Amino acid sequence: MNSGPPTPKAAFHPKTAARRDKGRGKLRLHDAVAMAVGGMIGGGIFSVLGVTVAIAGHLAVGSFIIGGAIAMVTAHSFAALSARAGRSGGLFVYLHNAGYPRAGSYISWVLMFGYLIALAVYGFTFGHYAANAFGLPGAFANGFAVLILLVFLGINLRGVGASALSEDLVVLIKVAVLALISAIGFAHFSPERLAPLDDKGLAGVIVASASIFVAYEGFELLSYDYDDLVRPRRTLPRALYLSVALVTLVYVTVTIGSQMLVSDSVIVAQKEVAFAAAGQAALGTAGYWIASLGALLAASSAINATLFSTARQMHEIALANELPTVFARTRAGLPVTALVFLAVFGAAFAMLPDITALLTFGSAVFLAVFGATNLLAARVLPGFWPRVVSGAGFLACLGALVVLVIQLILHDQATLLLIGASLASVSILRTAFVWHRKRDPASGAE
Repeated sequence: MNSGPPTPKAAFHPKTAARRDKGRGKLRLHDAVAMAVGGMIGGGIFSVLGVTVAIAGHLAVGSFIIGGAIAMVTAHSFAALSARAGRSGGLFVYLHNAGYPRAGSYISWVLMFGYLIALAVYGFTFGHYAANAFGLPGAFANGFAVLILLVFLGINLRGVGASALSEDLVVLIKVAVLALISAIGFAHFSPERLAPLDDKGLAGVIVASASIFVAYEGFELLSYDYDDLVRPRRTLPRALYLSVALVTLVYVTVTIGSQMLVSDSVIVAQKEVAFAAAGQAALGTAGYWIASLGALLAASSAINATLFSTARQMHEIALANELPTVFARTRAGLPVTALVFLAVFGAAFAMLPDITALLTFGSAVFLAVFGATNLLAARVLPGFWPRVVSGAGFLACLGALVVLVIQLILHDQATLLLIGASLASVSILRTAFVWHRKRDPASGAE
């Protein structure tokens, strides 16, 4: 009989693993904030700026504020559930502890699929910024996307030391690049550039906030390294709130700064590489390269961290007999099968022709998963107000997901079909896995 989820022993972030190996002690507040900010910005504003402006127009900044508010409430739920569990583990463990093992198992499959889509977003972003930087046709973007995923597959297969990039330095460079170009944009601030404010209507703001919500994915990974934090009951919530607030501020600042530098029409026309256009308007050729290199660095670090953390999550969940045992196998302590699986299928999804489809896909998955997190918190947390806050988070995620589905029904049935078919495939594979586990006594089925 499966007794429940094991206590995670792996470090779920390269920085955490590096500190363990070097005996540097536990992560402090600034370490945790750097990890969470790096995770969100990695595929955030560089990927979604053009799409947000295309849908929300001059009020694009409102979409990031709404997304940040939903992420902040969800951060509250993750912090409270982590404190309640008192150990690392994330939603999979929280659901098991609350008496919902089947839901925990199914959502773990969906969540792993969400991280696979996030990898595709990062690969897509890297590929298009790289092709654009070298003036190559769009066809080369796919090649660059596959190449970068394979490069970081190789790096992760070499072990923790190879994949433990300096997260603090990477985050500092990314934020510095964004701040520099945004500051130049604000120096040219002109309210007339955003007139009329509601050029796309308030509905566009809401639709955009749902469509690009994947830009806030990443903060939740801190819950997997709960045991590696200094005074985790105090550090985790502070790190979650600070990181979400900082990232929201960055997104708001970059959006307004970019709109001051270039017109919305230019941002939309170059939506895959919109920030490079803003950089060029700010500092000419130098700004173009600075913005492009910032995007490439951000996407690279996000690919590295997501491959590292997701592969280890898959390994831990497979050890709990909730994923096929092939993902529990290791070589030299590395989850090789999971790493290869993620890189190959992430590259396949990065081949989608439009960033909007990928962002919508990822946003739908994480809105569903974060909605489940908020719902669980609303059901199990003690105290009236914590439950009210989490309940509001659940309704916000559910509302955004409904808006997203309606938008797809009306305007993009192909993406809706792709999302539906993919999630149906996950459900079918999950059902087949459970059926096989029950038939095979050696699998540890209940």
